[in-house]
Amino acid sequence: MDLPFNDNKEEFLVPGVFDIPGEPAVVINELPPVSSSVDTFSPLTTVTDAEEESLDSVIGPWFEGREVRKLFGNKYYYGEITEFDGEVGRFKVKYENGNVEELEWNELDQVFQPLNLNIPLAKNIHRVH
Repeated sequence: MDLPFNDNKEEFLVPGVFDIPGEPAVVINELPPVSSSVDTFSPLTTVTDAEEESLDSVIGPWFEGREVRKLFGNKYYYGEITEFDGEVGRFKVKYENGNVEELEWNELDQVFQPLNLNIPLAKNIHRVH
């Protein structure tokens, strides 16, 4: 199917937000106005340590039950996050051999196993609440 050529590109670039039926996303067809004036620069808000700790205590428990795998020596051991201690910001992990270890936030990405995407999201949400 041939589409007619149109030099008027503005006709196709109507600003707005569009919901695409059947898709989990929306399309935003414009950017906010940008000023070149230095006086109008507003820096991004900074998250304070207290706010970050508060967020950690809310999100931390969501990781309970997640499967991990960690290399000890020359062997990988599987484990599960059994508890989040919000006061110190550490996760307690119990491994298949019975050993227990505490991990910090920055250590989690090295040991996480991928989520099972075959489990319905509603089941995970129900488990968290």
